[in-house]
Amino acid sequence: MTRKYHLILPLGVRFSRVGMSDTAPAASDCVDFLSLLEEGKRREVLAGSRRVTSPAGSTAYLPDAPDYAAIINSGLVRVFIGDEGGRQATAFYRHRGELLTVGLVRRPAINLYVQAVTDADLTTLDVGLLRMIVARDIEVSRALLINFSTLLAHSTRIIAVRSLGDITVRLAFDLLDRACSHQLVSGRLVVRASQQQLADSIGSVREVVSRSLGKLRDDKIVATAPNVVRVLDVERLEEIATQFSAN
Repeated sequence: MTRKYHLILPLGVRFSRVGMSDTAPAASDCVDFLSLLEEGKRREVLAGSRRVTSPAGSTAYLPDAPDYAAIINSGLVRVFIGDEGGRQATAFYRHRGELLTVGLVRRPAINLYVQAVTDADLTTLDVGLLRMIVARDIEVSRALLINFSTLLAHSTRIIAVRSLGDITVRLAFDLLDRACSHQLVSGRLVVRASQQQLADSIGSVREVVSRSLGKLRDDKIVATAPNVVRVLDVERLEEIATQFSAN
């Protein structure tokens, strides 16, 4: 029997389905942070904010940078962990309307990076001001808790995808992870690997990976050449790669 798990949120929470197809799973829904606040509270939170643009492939946040908070107005953003050897592991993806924070509350020391996978328009917030508002305002604290709860659910879903997702989902995630890593170096969402290497990476066999890759190619999500996969539609690929909890 297949069990479905759902995140239960307080009455009044609104989700956005920005950039998602009509058939995208509910698990891809995102909490619009500012929609959780009344107009007056929104103005408080946005006091001292500024709009910034991060081109696709750029890094919006590096470890040891000052504490960071931003609302994503448009674009797909990846948060990943990196080590000194250059290896990377995706922690989660963030979408339009969501709040992204690093260091707003105390956290274990970890090398977090923020990457704009597509051109991203962000509103960066005054972290000190936001921290003071959170400390005294229950409505903003509640919104922040909802934000962190959905973030935890998304991170848990990524762990499940890597180990329990079907072949297409695991392949989509592996391609997305590899392409995002390559983008930081070359500026292009490209994967350089053979079908056998992809199969080994996700614990499958080449013939099965070839069929799944062919389906992604037929749907114009990727284009392929010998030992090369080029991502054509990164947002649709991310939908597939993070849909496990809806299965």
